[in-house]
Amino acid sequence: MESHKEAEPKTIEGKILHDAHLIEGGKTFMIVKSLITGALRGQTLQETIEYIEKNLLGKFRCYLPEAQKLYKEKEKFTQEFLKELKTSLSYLKPSNKHIKEG
Repeated sequence: MESHKEAEPKTIEGKILHDAHLIEGGKTFMIVKSLITGALRGQTLQETIEYIEKNLLGKFRCYLPEAQKLYKEKEKFTQEFLKELKTSLSYLKPSNKHIKEG
């Protein structure tokens, strides 16, 4: 069966199955699945964000035009979400500006 993300599907059925796997769950699925998987692996939030950016975004493609559009929207949503999340997290980091030296 042609359902693996890594192998290029040869048949139209294989392409449909491949694309369905990538677009499943809508725009938020990649984020939610990655956060849950990262937590189960014992990763920090930062490690999970880095994993998504390094191993998921821009690494896969759909074959059918309809799926390409949906997957592009899913990746764009994920990129924007991660950008906003990282900005929010940077505000939570302790600042040493309030510590007086000397």
